[in-house]
Amino acid sequence: MTSGLPGFESIRKLTVQLDLCGKVFDVGTLAWDREERRVYFEYARDFLARPLPLSPFKLAVSEGAKAAPYQPFGGLHGMFNDSIPDGWGRLLLDRRLQKLNYDFRLLTPLDRLAHVGTGGMGALRYQPAKTFGKSNERGIDLDWLAQQATAVQEQVDEADVDRLQDIQGGSAGVRPKIVVGLNSKTGKLVADTGMVLPEGFDAWLIKFKANVDPAEIGMEEYAYSLMARAAGVDVPDTRLISTGNGKYFAVRRFDRTPEGSVHIQTASGLLEADHRAPAIDYDTLLKVTRLLTRDERNVQQMFVRMVFNVLARNRDDHSKNHAFLMAADGTWRPTPAYDLTLSEGPAGEHNLAIGGEGRNPTEKNIMAVAERASIPKADARQILEQVRAAVDKWPDHAEQAGLSIKRAAEIDRLLNKRS
Repeated sequence: MTSGLPGFESIRKLTVQLDLCGKVFDVGTLAWDREERRVYFEYARDFLARPLPLSPFKLAVSEGAKAAPYQPFGGLHGMFNDSIPDGWGRLLLDRRLQKLNYDFRLLTPLDRLAHVGTGGMGALRYQPAKTFGKSNERGIDLDWLAQQATAVQEQVDEADVDRLQDIQGGSAGVRPKIVVGLNSKTGKLVADTGMVLPEGFDAWLIKFKANVDPAEIGMEEYAYSLMARAAGVDVPDTRLISTGNGKYFAVRRFDRTPEGSVHIQTASGLLEADHRAPAIDYDTLLKVTRLLTRDERNVQQMFVRMVFNVLARNRDDHSKNHAFLMAADGTWRPTPAYDLTLSEGPAGEHNLAIGGEGRNPTEKNIMAVAERASIPKADARQILEQVRAAVDKWPDHAEQAGLSIKRAAEIDRLLNKRS
């Protein structure tokens, strides 16, 4: 492979912009240091005059160039690493570059951010953007796209990587997914390629089956969203979209509002914590929530999510699966919960330990976290019972989602020990 193709010169500098609630302004400049193999960032003077706490723990607003740590994000600051697709989005970009005979291993973090450009998740935008040119096709055939997603995972050369990469929207995670506009009244879908959606359409994300997923993953994740809502977890609007050949889980995007985009940071980005390793635990997450939001209701909401993840056996609860949303006035709150499914986690453990325990957390571990987070014991017990009651009704949620009796029973045995 070659790195000398036209249009693939390595990016040395990028302008970072914030597209916040319909207003776009410069945030600062990113520069790649070839010798040090890391990024430097400097806030723009105009931004210094009206600072917003975009990343208050690791990239506070102040004068001067700020070097990124070498680890854990390959010489990139945590705030900007949140913008780079991993998992599915990274696979699609790498496969597309391979088709063009370009060695994707030579990409720097700034090259990847330039490919995100103005179409990524959240509100951060990067200029100059590198684009392949977007398809003008706005229609969506979910069954065909699901087939193409499977073909990509199976490394079939004829897979339409271009089309999938055009509409993956900078999303992260292992599961194949696309971003769309959905008309809730008519059910019609259009591709969301970063342009203004037609009137009556809202921004949603639709997931397809990964090769390692159970056959009914769409219905399973939808049932989990119903169970989480019953447990008191703040979840986005969700739905199950049925076609002739499949059922696909869809979730309303919380980084898009009628007013425009909003700024999102994961716990991983805020703390520059590696989500692939046990860098933080739930005690840390609750402390971060209190410091960032200064609202005890948000601390309790994060505690609810921890209890749900324990009782519902969602062990894929790493630091990129917990995030926060910044309003236009600079105040923070947790985003709605996402990626809630049955998961055994790495080596059968939670990514975030619960009171020091990752494999078999007990009520004692849960209550220990509550005590250290200064959550009143009565409140913690009430939360525990509410979540337990919702999980106990798993068969009802599974039936509502249309999950097969066999699969619903398999999960019920895991969650509720019912035969």
